[in-house]
Amino acid sequence: MFLVSISFRAQPHKRAELLSAVDDTVTFMRRSTGCERCRVLMDCDDQNAFVVSSEWRLSADAERFLESRQFQMFRGARILLRDDATVVLDDVRTRAIRTVAPR
Repeated sequence: MFLVSISFRAQPHKRAELLSAVDDTVTFMRRSTGCERCRVLMDCDDQNAFVVSSEWRLSADAERFLESRQFQMFRGARILLRDDATVVLDDVRTRAIRTVAPR
């Protein structure tokens, strides 16, 4: 499994516009071959900081998305960001899932 994390901060006055672009990108991502899961997370301490976290079956699937026209359009929304977005691709070899139950 491969995890792709895209971290970015919106300019406060452009937050709504950026979230619209993120919504379009995430919708496309979820329909992309190999995308298992995708989430948009907001930082608790900074309402303008976000992470799009996605899980992919193969690195080639993730790379194909990152090279897609749709992702390039998201990158074009840079004028809505405070800083450059950061993309991290992690190769996950094993995963342990635990259920947290009340005691």
